This record gives sequence, C-alpha cells and structure tokens, in this order.
Amino acid sequence: MPTDESDGTYARRVQDGDREAFRVLVERYEGMVFDLAHQYADSPEDAEDLAQDTFIRAYRRIEDLKNPDRFSSWLYGIALNRCRDYAKNVRRETYAFSRTDEEEDADVLAGSGRDQAGDLLAEERSERLWAALDDLSSTYATPFLLKYRDGLTYKAMSGRLDVSVSALKVRVHRARKKLRNLLDDRYDERRA
Repeated sequence: MPTDESDGTYARRVQDGDREAFRVLVERYEGMVFDLAHQYADSPEDAEDLAQDTFIRAYRRIEDLKNPDRFSSWLYGIALNRCRDYAKNVRRETYAFSRTDEEEDADVLAGSGRDQAGDLLAEERSERLWAALDDLSSTYATPFLLKYRDGLTYKAMSGRLDVSVSALKVRVHRARKKLRNLLDDRYDERRA
C-alpha cells in the first residue's frame, strides 16, 4: 500500500473497514505518541503500554472522528488524555496518608482547597485551549502541539513531519495568532 496519501485518506479508509490503512497511521504517528508517553510514564514499559493503549483507543473510536483530515490532532488528544489519566492514577496510588496530627491534617486540607481552585482554573484554561485547538486545521495544530506540548525543536519537527523548518516556524506563529484570536473571542462571548 503506498503511504504518500493524506492522513484523512487513511482515516476514511479505516472508517470504511480497511484495517491495513490504520497501520500506516500508526507508523506515521508512533514517534509522536511514544514521545508523549515517555514524558508521563515511570518506565519504558509503561510508556509502551500507554502508547499501545492510545492506538487501540483510536482504532476503536475512529468512527467518532468527524474530520478525518485532523487525525493527528485527534490522536494527540487521545494520547494526552490517556497520559493524564495515567499520571492521575499514579499520583493517587502513591499519595501517602502518613500524617496523624489533627493540626497538620487541617493545614493539609486548607492548603488543598487552594490547590484545588488553582487546579480547576488550570483545567478550565486547558479545556478552552483544547477547544480552540480543535478549530485549527491540523496544518497548524500539529506543529503547535509538537513545539509547545512535546518541546520538540523545529529541526526535530521538520524530520518528523517532512516540512521545512521555516514553514514550521510560520505555522507555529500563525497557530499562536489564531489561538489568541479564538480564545479572545470565546472570552468575549462568555462575558456578554
């Protein structure tokens, strides 16, 4: 099977029942997914499990993909959510309840209330950013995510996406500008 067609073409084929087309998408994005999983996982084995689980979830949910041309952003969202779930579970499992002094417990609870408010605000901002990213085409969203979420250099992005460094710089700049406008518009709508 030739592998020079767009993500959307392969995603549509998978939606139509072509299981072999999904292999091409996995090969294209396994690096991105594994890199993200390694940022969250405690071990290489856990990172591999996270990445594999991401692709399994994507395959099972591909019918939910409304815009196949935005496959990479959609896949990244699945991977990020899976990694965040993993991180939450690890934190939950390793949290130590070792304090027994009531005064210390009260301090912890008071402090966690403040942290929860900050966490909620950060989560709300994150949700607004993801909603705005969904409005961007994958041409802009993918380089933006690789740059700011994954911390890739333009050179590394260029090798992965097969796009020139200068084109990627322009795309990331335009993505920032478009996101800023989208977020400003949504903020104005919420205030009205």
